[in-house]
Amino acid sequence: MKYWWLKGLLIATFGVLLVVVLKLNVIKGAYYRDLAQNNRLTRTIIPAARGEIFDRKGRSMATNVELNGEMKRFYPYGASTSNVLGYLGKVNEEELKKGKCGRNLNNLSVVGRAGVEAVLDCELMGNDGYKLTETDATGKTVRELGQMDFVKGKDINLSIDAFWQDKIYKLLEGKKAVVIVSQPENGKVLAMVSSPSYDANNFGYGYDLTTIRSYLEDSQNLPMMNRAISAKYHPGSIFKPIIALGALEDGTINAGTTFEDTGKITIGEYEFKNWLWTKRGGTDGMVDVIKGLKRSNDIFFYKLGEKMGVEAMDKWARAFGLGKITGIELPGEVEGLVPNDAWKKKHMGERWYLGDSYHMAIGQGNLAVTPLQMNLATNIIASRGKKCQPSVLAESAPNCTQVKAKNENWDLVIGGMVEACNEGGTAWPLFNFKTEIACKTGTAELGDGSKDTHAWLTAFAPADNPEISVTVLVERGGEGSDVAAPIVGDILKEWFNEPETIVPRK
Repeated sequence: MKYWWLKGLLIATFGVLLVVVLKLNVIKGAYYRDLAQNNRLTRTIIPAARGEIFDRKGRSMATNVELNGEMKRFYPYGASTSNVLGYLGKVNEEELKKGKCGRNLNNLSVVGRAGVEAVLDCELMGNDGYKLTETDATGKTVRELGQMDFVKGKDINLSIDAFWQDKIYKLLEGKKAVVIVSQPENGKVLAMVSSPSYDANNFGYGYDLTTIRSYLEDSQNLPMMNRAISAKYHPGSIFKPIIALGALEDGTINAGTTFEDTGKITIGEYEFKNWLWTKRGGTDGMVDVIKGLKRSNDIFFYKLGEKMGVEAMDKWARAFGLGKITGIELPGEVEGLVPNDAWKKKHMGERWYLGDSYHMAIGQGNLAVTPLQMNLATNIIASRGKKCQPSVLAESAPNCTQVKAKNENWDLVIGGMVEACNEGGTAWPLFNFKTEIACKTGTAELGDGSKDTHAWLTAFAPADNPEISVTVLVERGGEGSDVAAPIVGDILKEWFNEPETIVPRK
């Protein structure tokens, strides 16, 4: 009996071992078997190919060119299309955690960060595949066990014409400028060029951190801002056709109404001058609405603004799509500003004065627009009231409403714009065309104390049955007739196949 404690110890030890064995083999057997199995299996993600982006004629604008075993996004037209297409970026922590578009993301995932790539990210993004392999203890592949192929994202067709987008971008030669070409009948955008731009390939295909940083830090040129929709400007005289149509339709004036161009109007200590008087002390005599548009006569429109009042001008500006986003399928669009008495009291602490009406009637003062808004307004005039939401998608149905006005009033406004592009009008670089063009020049003061002006010209052709409209803005470019008009002329000359037509320049 002296070894009873030894027997007890052996029995206890055996009991503990039995419990451990039971736990390992019975209770947690499945757990450890799964663990051992998973340790021998490797699951490798196969990133999905992103949907491709094509232009209106089937040209590839964004595709996937395999580079060093990885799928990279490639943009064949580089900087000319980047402000429309956008670029791709790596996922961030929040996206990894929450996923996107109902999909789980991983460290290899990329998502749209601007332009069409961002807006249509869910359609363009595919579903990743994966491959299972068996490995030994050293990590060497023993065999492949199976594979689930990725599902490519949806291809997208744009209304953009890549040929014209690229051609116009090169035509601008790096100027701070915007050119928009669209179809008045349906609002489809054929070209939306913002210059200077950036090359989206630097974010993916040929990743270049130094260049990317230079884009982000360039506060002077802002290459990553789409000036067509994200910047706002005073429209200057290209706003005058809206005021003319509104005044005619409200009965404020008619076809026979004239005002005398006195060169300037004096109110107290303030003088409001016509451009011709400022340039060389000249006047245009008696001016009706057609002559007012042809000569861009400020005195005529000062008087129009006085007779209409701010409420009517505000109403017609908004009817033509100003003061709110157009709704185009691109991120970053701003509303612009249509000022009125209530706005001025709230933001400037004073009431609306007659001088404010004068400024607004010629597209100055606090009125601010995007180039796309003015292209939309041009399309409304070109189509005699058809207001179609601008779109860069080829397959989306046109979304159109109607700005109602009498046919004879559209005739007068369009007639004045046709005269502006003919002898004696302000758009002298467009006088030589065989195709009948309707246009309006604009030279907009910045109001920043400088003498710089934005150069505008907006046009449509043929005037009686428009195929396209073209809106050009050159930041601090000078006069619209001298700077913006030749750019429009270069585009229309090739579009309408007039190789012999001369587009003069100063």
